[in-house]
Amino acid sequence: MEDTRIFGAMQSGTPHKSFIKTILGKVYMNILNPFDGKPTGILLSGDPTMKQETCILDVWSEKEYSYVKTMNKIHFETGTVIDFARPTEQVKEKTVEEYSDEELEVVINSKFLALQSILNKTESTPVLFRMVSLAKKMEKSEKIVGAIEARLSEVQLND
Repeated sequence: MEDTRIFGAMQSGTPHKSFIKTILGKVYMNILNPFDGKPTGILLSGDPTMKQETCILDVWSEKEYSYVKTMNKIHFETGTVIDFARPTEQVKEKTVEEYSDEELEVVINSKFLALQSILNKTESTPVLFRMVSLAKKMEKSEKIVGAIEARLSEVQLND
């Protein structure tokens, strides 16, 4: 059961804890292999100020964390290796190209200036074709359908 959680964390890229070396030289660390649970060693190298992956050690479970802290105590006491918090990825805002038909309907039903703003940011011909057909299906005014078709023409000319 624990193996499943560890492998899941490895796939999602969220380690239990991370450590980074603080010196320019190489640092040998005793670790537990996350796949078979056997003790092994790893060499951290590279420039820690650049936060290179070769300078960072990720542990995927509490068991590995305890082992690393115990077996490499001198590195932690001297400050050669310290805890490291990986920067969290910012949530990427969904683009118009990723919208479902229901979300496009909400955009088409929005106020005209908001619709115009979204249309000006849209560079995808297929999305604009979908918007035109949805607007016609929703029986929107000629002003709205015309605005979408005008943007579609602009994008097609630029392609």
